[in-house]
Amino acid sequence: MPCSRIKMPDGGFAIVKHAAARAPRCKFCPTRFRWDGITRPATLLCDAIIGKTLGGDPITCDSPICVHCAKRVGPDKDFCPKHSG
Repeated sequence: MPCSRIKMPDGGFAIVKHAAARAPRCKFCPTRFRWDGITRPATLLCDAIIGKTLGGDPITCDSPICVHCAKRVGPDKDFCPKHSG
């Protein structure tokens, strides 16, 4: 288990143990493939452009998706099932 050092208001410090960070899970697996609620690890983010900032930079969907739910578009873009078609 990882530990963190936290500074206390009186100038001392405390060492706190906490659970390891969980890997993100695909949010589309339970509805598409798995009826038991188990999801696969999400190793990709959706690259679909859903808007633009005031400066003109693109805003992407960034939904966590697994390799089974992602649709590859071009050489370097992956879309979630919501934006793939």
